[in-house]
Amino acid sequence: MRKALVVYVVIIVTILLSVPAVYALEISFVVGDVIVEHNGKDNLAVVGMKLSEGDVVVTKNASIAELLYADKSTVRIFENTKIKIAAVQNNQENVSVINGVIKAKISKLQKGESKKVYTPTTVCAIRGTEFFVAVSDSSNSRVNMEEGSLALTNPYGEINVNGDEQATVEVAKKPLLDDNPKNPELWKNTADKDFVLEPQKYAESYNEYLDTLEQRSSMQSAEIEKLKQSSVKKKDSKKLEQDMNELENKMAVMADDFFLGDCANAAVDNVLQMYKEKKQEIFDSFNKVKEQADRVAQQQKANYEAIMAIREAYRKSYEEIKGKHKESIEQIKEEINKVHGQ
Repeated sequence: MRKALVVYVVIIVTILLSVPAVYALEISFVVGDVIVEHNGKDNLAVVGMKLSEGDVVVTKNASIAELLYADKSTVRIFENTKIKIAAVQNNQENVSVINGVIKAKISKLQKGESKKVYTPTTVCAIRGTEFFVAVSDSSNSRVNMEEGSLALTNPYGEINVNGDEQATVEVAKKPLLDDNPKNPELWKNTADKDFVLEPQKYAESYNEYLDTLEQRSSMQSAEIEKLKQSSVKKKDSKKLEQDMNELENKMAVMADDFFLGDCANAAVDNVLQMYKEKKQEIFDSFNKVKEQADRVAQQQKANYEAIMAIREAYRKSYEEIKGKHKESIEQIKEEINKVHGQ
């Protein structure tokens, strides 16, 4: 019996190891000069390369790359674009567009599955659709729909974008539908020229935006402290289930804020890299923004990690309560069987 059990376990482990990661992203197409930044090192992108959370993909002039999801969804990355893999775990497959243009073609989502595209200024919640996203040097964002629908959300508001509609999301402003049918690359070129003409104006908008994110992060830190003081062990399973559902909602908001802040911070870095040798005025303006962007990103990361730890504590407590309940039921059954056996 014991030998059979060992064989069974070995078979199961072998099967699990042979199954590819369900929520993995990989590079499926490359033309030209495409770099993948992984753990601080630059690697030449090749077809079949698996991408991890935190990896950055950079396309140079006249270069294109395509990312493939497990469900055959794709994200095409156009030239002179920088994106980051935000999350590829816990049923999430999210990417952040730091600068440039992408086209996403997303299959219908399965139950419990989530795909999002982040920019420095908005969260694109995907519902199975085809669309372009462009991010200018100023971090203003543009969404051009081709099919399906998106929900665009940021700290200032939320809108739905459907069919062949367009929307623009400027720094420190709510998402707005846009009647101008400019293609995303043309829109970005125009926005980049405006940025060079008035960099200080955009730096001031960034400071306002980061102030908003910082205020939200401070409020979330206070919420987390309250959650830490609430004893999980004193809760019954029903109350714990309710609290876990509320916690999931709070965590989703904090996760979105974290990825927004992280993308905004990366976008500021990108501006400093691009204009250090070209435009001293732009570099000086955004060098001042960088300190605040770093501070906000660190605070948001701490909040995100803290609420993840709280969720894990809730999960363990819930499983313990359910386990004890199951054990009690089994003991009762045993006692009943003994009585009937007499």
